Amino acid sequence: MKFRHHFVLSEVTENQRIYRCDCATAIINVLDNNINVAIKNEQNMIDEVKESGFDSFTLVDITVKVDLYNFIISYYKDGKRLFSDRAPFAYNLENEFGSGVFHYVTREKGEKIYGLGDKGGRLNKAGQSFKIDTTDSMGYDGETSDPLYKFVPFYICENSVGCYGIYYLSFTSAEMDFGREQNNYYEPYKYYHTDKEYLEYTVYFGTKLEILQKFGQQIGKTAFPPKWSFDYCASTMAYTDADNAYEEMLGFIEKLKEYDLSCKGFYLSSGYTSIGNQRCVFNWNYDKFPNPKEFVEVFKENGIEIIPNIKPSFLVTHPMYDMLSEKGYFIKNPDGTPFVTQLWDNLGSYLDFTNPEACDFWKKQVTEKLLDLGITSTWNDNNEFDIKDTDALSHDGKKARSIKPYLTYLMVKSSYDAQKEMYPSLRPFLSTRSGSAHVRTLAQTWSGDNFTSFKDLRYCHYIGITMSLSGFYFYGHDLGGFSGDMPSRELLLRWLQHGLFEPRFTIHSWNSDGSATMPWSYPDIMPYVRAIFAQRKQLVPYLYNAAYEAVEKELPINAPLFLYYDDEKCEEYPDTMMVGRDILASFVFDKGKKTVKAYLPKADDWYLDGALYSGGQEVEFELPANSKMKYFVRAGSVIPTDEAEYGFRSGEKLVLTVYPLKEGAFESELFFDDGLTYNYKKNLCAKLHLSVNCERDVVTVNVNNLGDEAIKYEIKLVAGDKRDLIIK
Repeated sequence: MKFRHHFVLSEVTENQRIYRCDCATAIINVLDNNINVAIKNEQNMIDEVKESGFDSFTLVDITVKVDLYNFIISYYKDGKRLFSDRAPFAYNLENEFGSGVFHYVTREKGEKIYGLGDKGGRLNKAGQSFKIDTTDSMGYDGETSDPLYKFVPFYICENSVGCYGIYYLSFTSAEMDFGREQNNYYEPYKYYHTDKEYLEYTVYFGTKLEILQKFGQQIGKTAFPPKWSFDYCASTMAYTDADNAYEEMLGFIEKLKEYDLSCKGFYLSSGYTSIGNQRCVFNWNYDKFPNPKEFVEVFKENGIEIIPNIKPSFLVTHPMYDMLSEKGYFIKNPDGTPFVTQLWDNLGSYLDFTNPEACDFWKKQVTEKLLDLGITSTWNDNNEFDIKDTDALSHDGKKARSIKPYLTYLMVKSSYDAQKEMYPSLRPFLSTRSGSAHVRTLAQTWSGDNFTSFKDLRYCHYIGITMSLSGFYFYGHDLGGFSGDMPSRELLLRWLQHGLFEPRFTIHSWNSDGSATMPWSYPDIMPYVRAIFAQRKQLVPYLYNAAYEAVEKELPINAPLFLYYDDEKCEEYPDTMMVGRDILASFVFDKGKKTVKAYLPKADDWYLDGALYSGGQEVEFELPANSKMKYFVRAGSVIPTDEAEYGFRSGEKLVLTVYPLKEGAFESELFFDDGLTYNYKKNLCAKLHLSVNCERDVVTVNVNNLGDEAIKYEIKLVAGDKRDLIIK
């Protein structure tokens, strides 16, 4: 009977419990102190139940109690309710709430919620509602636009009892409400709703960091980008859209030399594929690029990798459209004809990556049109598969709108496989705009086609941190803004100061006046721009080491302070972030402002410009737009930097700077390898283990290399520390 369902515990094993009622089956799997819950509506033959009663079991530090009447799961920590399904009804067992699946859980006043991918607005998502979907949202408002590009139905909730995380295992568009809706018949709640046929979710317990790490472990290890990708990688729509695109690209190299700037990559926008004003993936425009192979070689000779834009959609005017249609490689209508939808240049169709033959076609095109030219990387763009039509079907008969993130994953996987087969010894480098959290196992990402404004600079900061809290550790923004007017001098410098600390350091634009935002857009501020670029290259060894820890330990490269510190004051400074585990950076996001405030978590002491500050205090300091970034370094750390003279052809000089404690001992681990291959998995790398003892008059450093490769470096104490340094 609707709203009244009596479950029975029908099967029990060490790690699984199965419950049944007349219309549904519920399964709880215990997974390393987490639980996975699956509920499927199906008819069961069970004996009549007069009283439902309760079932309970205990994880390491969580007691789970199941009310068999309507299947209400509650979770208790230290005898207090952490959260529970909403009583007396939490699931859509017999269409009581309409179509699809629902999951209602309790909501505590003042709780905080983080995650959901690239969601805009403030970091704490409590009290808001969101679409879990993907769309091409060019020029979005970083505060209010929703949805954007990522599909991540995962969040972390913190309340007065502790923390928990929930991940809904689905690729189907959904909605999640964190308190916007209220209903007098129930206690305060939040909910998840989707049209999928059954519900499955995982619940994680622990600290916020532990929950994020457990989520990452379930999704799969994030791909390890090559070291070159951490240097400046350029891009713009303007160069490849120009009729003289090759000349513009050669001019870019000359500008790098003129201003003596280092650059290791160029994201080649889709104008290189143009036929007239339309973009046709895998079609080289030979009027713009008469000899693509020579073009790639010229850039390689100058130390720059080409990262070409590729899209999973084919316009109806594309030279290969009819052939692909005849082979049945597109998403289809029920009658088998290609599903046609609006794309940005014209009508077109999406390649159906659930069709193995379509994947093989894609791999062949990536190989023959790009990799055979010497290209080693791909930029997988416009891959939201923006399909809403309920009739559009995939090769395996599924509704395409219900598997959009899966299609994105298969597209990126096809590009990845092509690169891996062509260059088996290299770690593939891919960038993708869209995808579920699973796509992180293949590629890095970015925040998409952002807008040029101070407001959007601030909210892109929040979006980036939110992506980090959703498992996307390798991300960045189009520095300066992608859509809108050319950024002002001040705004461009502020974007660069912020981008200095992100994994992806790229200026990219499609300005409204057709201009290109480049480092030299304002020649009069080039000394300041170059200083920030030099500072970026200086930090690459530190960022690369943080990248290794992100891959191996699930430690985000960028994170809010509160991920590491149980200090309520940290939440009052959202314009600050941790970079790796040892750098704390605070930013200016307001026009005309010249000072910034940072809060130093009380568990550590912190260095700034050689001076040591005690934790637990706010520090205000000057940070003009026309200056290098200032940042704090945690006492009890060793920071690797590149101190070689900066320039277009600069080398590397590795220096390890010790930031000692006042007194005491600490340890630090630093990773170095060839930056390109998988040799580190064979221990063909340097893994320095540093034991540092800090006394009143002397700092002693013991270094042990646990890797099989030697490395040259210098060790020094932070400037301002007058103690003697002994290296053993």
